Amino acid sequence: MRFRGAGLFFVLAAFATTAHAAYEKQLGPLAGTVKQQLLQGWHVGEQDGWFTLRNSDVPGGEQTFYINPGPAPETGRITDVNVMVNSKSPKASIGIALNNNARKSLCLLEIRADRNTMLFCLEGQTRRDIASVPNVAKLDGTDRIRVVEVPGAARFLVNGQKIADIENEPALGSEIGIMAYDEGTFGIADFMIVSDVAAKPAGSGAQGGAGAGAPRVPSAAPPPAPANNTAANNTPATRTPANNTPGLPGEGPYPRFGGDTLRIVGVYVGIMRSIFLHEFGHALIGELELPATGAEEDAVDMYSALQIVEPTMYPTKDEDLNTMAREAATYAALQWYYSGKLAEKRGASASSAWQDEHTGDLKRFRNMLCIMYGGNPAVFEPVAKHVGFEDRTKARCTDEFNKQNRAWRRLLAPHTRVGTWTPDGLQPANAPGAPVNVVFEPSKRKIGNLFANNLSEAITNNIKLLGQTYVLPRPVNVVFKDCGQLNAWYNPREGSITMCYDLIENIAVMVSDIEMGTVGGEVVAKDGGAPTAPRQPPAAGQGMPALPAGAFDELKDYGVPPTNLLFSSPYRGPTPNKHTRADIITTPELVRLINNDKNILIIDTSGLRETLPIAYPLSDAGSDGSVADHLQGALDAWLKKNTGDRRDTPIVFMGAGMNDRSSYNAALRAGTLGWRAYWYRGGMEAWTANGLPTAPVKPAAGK
Repeated sequence: MRFRGAGLFFVLAAFATTAHAAYEKQLGPLAGTVKQQLLQGWHVGEQDGWFTLRNSDVPGGEQTFYINPGPAPETGRITDVNVMVNSKSPKASIGIALNNNARKSLCLLEIRADRNTMLFCLEGQTRRDIASVPNVAKLDGTDRIRVVEVPGAARFLVNGQKIADIENEPALGSEIGIMAYDEGTFGIADFMIVSDVAAKPAGSGAQGGAGAGAPRVPSAAPPPAPANNTAANNTPATRTPANNTPGLPGEGPYPRFGGDTLRIVGVYVGIMRSIFLHEFGHALIGELELPATGAEEDAVDMYSALQIVEPTMYPTKDEDLNTMAREAATYAALQWYYSGKLAEKRGASASSAWQDEHTGDLKRFRNMLCIMYGGNPAVFEPVAKHVGFEDRTKARCTDEFNKQNRAWRRLLAPHTRVGTWTPDGLQPANAPGAPVNVVFEPSKRKIGNLFANNLSEAITNNIKLLGQTYVLPRPVNVVFKDCGQLNAWYNPREGSITMCYDLIENIAVMVSDIEMGTVGGEVVAKDGGAPTAPRQPPAAGQGMPALPAGAFDELKDYGVPPTNLLFSSPYRGPTPNKHTRADIITTPELVRLINNDKNILIIDTSGLRETLPIAYPLSDAGSDGSVADHLQGALDAWLKKNTGDRRDTPIVFMGAGMNDRSSYNAALRAGTLGWRAYWYRGGMEAWTANGLPTAPVKPAAGK
């Protein structure tokens, strides 16, 4: 396994776990309280971007999650949250609570299932009702509660409408949290507490802030294209300073990107991977003595881009990890776009740029994004659109991805151990070779220590996987360190890679300044403050004899593991005897299926002149590339047309025989799309060996 696929997702998961507790995206500072404060009978989870609380066992039960931020600062504090309640009980409710245990006092603003909004305070056993407002809550997933505090006073708002003010209540100045009451399902999202709000009057700007009054975007939605400056949507004046991070020693800034875990991971892991994989590309060329017929700097950019895009093409079941992988890939390329645009803005002199061994930043961005777009156009279309990729450029990207992917896989195959993620490897899985070693030195800087203290174990484990993938002649030693310069390099004499914390910090600060409106990575306060009809199949059993006796070993093990990667052209070589996205079917089973299911669709990718009497030739279906490229959409459309969009139709993919990898590819593509795919591994070789009839190929209907 390379530094890719499941390996990257492990890094991302480790990053997210280190930086934030579970449910941090929805609960913010409350996330760490769930495990300690959850009561028996209440169940938590995550659905469509919401933190969910469910209570079906305790009528009249009450669940609270509290933190203690202390008194509101002189400059004010805002608590803001998106809430939802779904219950048959009209009294079921959810809301923001201000609580002071020492004074036995509580004030609660709650939205009830009957659409009433109520504010009351308790002192001991004495209850004082302050306000009751009907129909201000909508119960459609857009309701937002906001509490604006200054010392000794608070204003409560729902959907921007003032409910009431309280003053000098003993509940003020201690705990803040969420309270849910009675049976039902309760949703919480975007909980945040914002300090230092520049002493705005209580309630001012009630419609502003982080999406106040706006419907939530489900977490499964694709990430938006990064804007040149999103400070308007993430106002620095209302954010706690980014470098106030407990437990992270060192000097310098630590941009937090609004506390958004996905963006934090996207920037830091994306920057690190882009730099490291570029240098490791140099190491592969140097250590393995790979031939290079062009500029080496451009070649290793292509290697880096191929590795970066790959995890986005093979997502997991965890949508947050998938989003982090997409974000990391985006920022790996986007740094060059930002750097190039800043240079343009400064009017930097290009008098000596032609002598630099590196291609210009904007051109590097174009080349990397084109590879990523060609491998996964659906994911990177928003970025391509944002930066103004022309249609003629995008049209070339699939070919560029395929050419670079084939070239690098072919170059590396003689030095690669065969495995699930490296099906082209020509070395046995247990071939001896030298390791890749990793060292993280302590840093004088916050961002350096983020990597050295928080991420080193996960990154080390995954970089070491490269030594298990490639058969290296000597150890490659990777060191992360303070360098005193903005650089990273491979040393061919020592066989080492140096990763400078300084460079990672510099790029992260640049991204933060552009996207978050920071200055030098620091938050700076501002003044005042986004079918066609199916083909008709032949009659079941048409021309098919009785079941063959089985004169061919169609499940012979050639030692090739099943893979989620498409085999590269020319698609010749031993095939696995298992498939990751399709069921393997043998000749007797295929004949039985033909005789019993009149809807069966058989697709032949071999390109031969003869095929099964009821098969359709469709060689393009077995092409390489990625399972997220444009061909994937075309194949899906063809299958919909020729099955009447019946996804339970059995679809059998076959090729020339046991050494034709194109049919494996086609079954992988269809299975990834969710079709009921079968792989007839024996293909024409097994079919004719069993004495079964063939026919000249006919044009593929609907192609």
